[in-house]
Amino acid sequence: MAAEGGYSVIFATFLRESIGHIIPWLIVTACVILCDLVVGLRKSIMMGEEVRFSSACRRSLGKTVSYFMFVIMMVVIDVAAHGNGEIEKWACLLVCFIEFTSIISNILKPKGINLNLIEVITFALSKKLDVNKDEIKDIIKEDKNEPQNN
Repeated sequence: MAAEGGYSVIFATFLRESIGHIIPWLIVTACVILCDLVVGLRKSIMMGEEVRFSSACRRSLGKTVSYFMFVIMMVVIDVAAHGNGEIEKWACLLVCFIEFTSIISNILKPKGINLNLIEVITFALSKKLDVNKDEIKDIIKEDKNEPQNN
């Protein structure tokens, strides 16, 4: 019985510490997803596309669940590893980067500009790693025959 009580105290402490770390990251993630929703709705209206609020909310809620679970998982791993917050910071920054590219794309698309994320990443890697862009161009190829899920 004493061991069960000890485990409950340890689990409660771990849970309290994890929640303390999780909440700020979830707020940041929610704000970025909300910005993407608003900019996406604006883009659709500007391009004359049919805007169904239920579809937009459904897609945003799907993103929210996926991103929240990812961020929560990374925070729990960081807390369990007695980390200094680096894992959770980079996980949230990854989510913010993904949503930021979507926001930029939604801002530019009504102006006739398409943002190619693969080219942006290729360019960034070539600059950061001091590699010729042509050397890494063939690493990722898009298969034109495969159906794409959006």
